Amino acid sequence: MDQSYHDLLAAGVEKRFRDLEMAIMDDIIRRIRKAGTITDSADWQIQRLIILGNSTQDIEDLIRKAVDGNEEEVRRLYAEVIEREYTRDRSLYEQIGKEFIPYEQNPELQQITDALVQQSSEELYNITKSTGFMLDNGHGGKVFTPLADVYNGYLDDAITGMANGAYDYNTLVRRMVSQMTASGLRTDHAFSDGGSDYGVDYASGWHNRVDVAARRALLTGFGQLTGHVTDLNAQRLGTNYFEVTWHAGARPDHAAWQGKVYTKEQLTTKCGLGTGPGLLGWNCRHTYYPFIPGVSERLYTDEWLEEQNARENTPRRFRGKEYTTYEATQKQRQMETAMRARREQVQLLRAGGADKEDITIAQCKYQAQLEQYRSFSKAMGLEEQTERIYTGRTPGRISPSPQVYAQWQAEQAAKAANRAKERAEKQRRAAQDAAQKGAST
Repeated sequence: MDQSYHDLLAAGVEKRFRDLEMAIMDDIIRRIRKAGTITDSADWQIQRLIILGNSTQDIEDLIRKAVDGNEEEVRRLYAEVIEREYTRDRSLYEQIGKEFIPYEQNPELQQITDALVQQSSEELYNITKSTGFMLDNGHGGKVFTPLADVYNGYLDDAITGMANGAYDYNTLVRRMVSQMTASGLRTDHAFSDGGSDYGVDYASGWHNRVDVAARRALLTGFGQLTGHVTDLNAQRLGTNYFEVTWHAGARPDHAAWQGKVYTKEQLTTKCGLGTGPGLLGWNCRHTYYPFIPGVSERLYTDEWLEEQNARENTPRRFRGKEYTTYEATQKQRQMETAMRARREQVQLLRAGGADKEDITIAQCKYQAQLEQYRSFSKAMGLEEQTERIYTGRTPGRISPSPQVYAQWQAEQAAKAANRAKERAEKQRRAAQDAAQKGAST
């Protein structure tokens, strides 16, 4: 499967999980807004059950709405993989005079497909069973906080602090919006593939965002199905050779072996087939297809591969920093995640009734990020993938008006000039002090 086809297959389910993330954050902010008029802790204790009492059931309803129909959707996606991948090698059967068995008449492949559909559906369900946010732990770090603790512990304490006068309503809204969007909804579920776990690193406290986890679960399953299809076809075609696909922006350890022909044994020893970091492993977009020496023609010649590797490893410069193609694609993904978080900030600040100035600043920062993203993508020769930025819940305009944005830019430029002037003055004084000390000695 090519890279764009991978992205297309996972996009629908991935978007569902992004919408779930936004729905939960929106629910939290709306509860804070309901508590915004509370002026003392005694009043909060009276109102607490009304505002937070149904949170567990409400969360379950949001999750159920997001994942309903997942198994049917997964089955449909796997059917597309079969349609595309299994019939791909039909021409090889014809060239060597072998009979091609349709999928409908292949019970072995049907059984494999059913097992993988069940596996992926269970993974998607398990992602939602242990979700939360990375929130401040009170000691300068972040800790994974399950949703139940967010509502009944963290949020309760935060509103109590507001009621006691420790901070005002707008400060609380800004803080919660900032922390939740910076984190994104994350999962505490550890996946297992090829003998290695991924999705959560308990030692470092790192957890996957739910949309990333969902995408990875699907792509891993699709890759495994494609591998089974390839192995079955190769067995019937009587070949032990395979050609690995190629795609732009491959991570360096994959770029070393992509696009070439290998024996089945070499797929394991050279490409890492069957391991998490290797071929068909975590988030890998490569696959391999049967290759019959003397019959098949290579899709990628050694000369072409050498040219592409040289081109992708030649850095391009943007604002004083150089990026290879792989580094540029990683930077692009980071920028898209940051823009999506900023869009969520605008929406949540609005939902929380935050100060108009706070909303305007978030809008202007989003517009600045978007302009930088477009400039970066153009400089790197990459297509923009703005669909990664959006969720299905975008009420109202996100970008500011041109007039407001121009004024904000002018203010930022003036602040930057003042900071530069202050740094220059500080350096001048330091040099002057050093000179005076030198003269006195």
